Amino acid sequence: MCHFMRGIGSRGFFALVALAAPALAQNKTPVVIELVLALDSSASVDAREFRLQNEGIALAFRDPEVLQAVDNLKPFGAAIAIVQWGGPGETQVVLPFTHIENARDAKAFGFRMSLVRRWMRASVTSVAAGVTDSAALLEANAFDGQRKVIDVSGDGPDNSGGDLEGARKSALASGITINGLSIEAEEAGLHAYYRDHVIIGADSFAEPAQGFEDFARAMKEKLLRELRPLGS
Repeated sequence: MCHFMRGIGSRGFFALVALAAPALAQNKTPVVIELVLALDSSASVDAREFRLQNEGIALAFRDPEVLQAVDNLKPFGAAIAIVQWGGPGETQVVLPFTHIENARDAKAFGFRMSLVRRWMRASVTSVAAGVTDSAALLEANAFDGQRKVIDVSGDGPDNSGGDLEGARKSALASGITINGLSIEAEEAGLHAYYRDHVIIGADSFAEPAQGFEDFARAMKEKLLRELRPLGS
């Protein structure tokens, strides 16, 4: 299933997982958290900046503190997926949901991320599409998380005309928290925009990165806040 998921476009993929949802619901693996890392792949992110995003995630999953946080989730662990989002209908699953139970799993996940290529350079920045597609992925996978979280990383506000507020409220109604990683590169006030218009949920937060060079640090800090044990 993993190879299939990596190569299919968002419309076809999410139609298929919707059909599979009833069967999946009966045999889900319990985890502490289901987490989707949703990466901006719009045209405002150039090749170097996109590489820094990928490398930042790979580095975070090799960091000793993150590895310890993963170990603290035993015996259930986490289920993590990564998508690239851009315009409506363009979301791509680049790493499908993976059960990360220990430090070795986390390092392997980070290595796989270092090999991921860019699937698109979207003409618009549709945060709404990234949220909607990530929520669909959380609803139709093989895991049952105590917490369900979408992480939206991006360097600009939604400019697609999509219903971001509706997407946020729909996710919240499904028990999903949205956190953000605002990349403060060229867009002034982006952290405030993410805080006011992207994140949602009682424990939601936005972590700012001071440019793409600071992405790895920001990703690590965000993961440390999210990969917390049951009951904490």
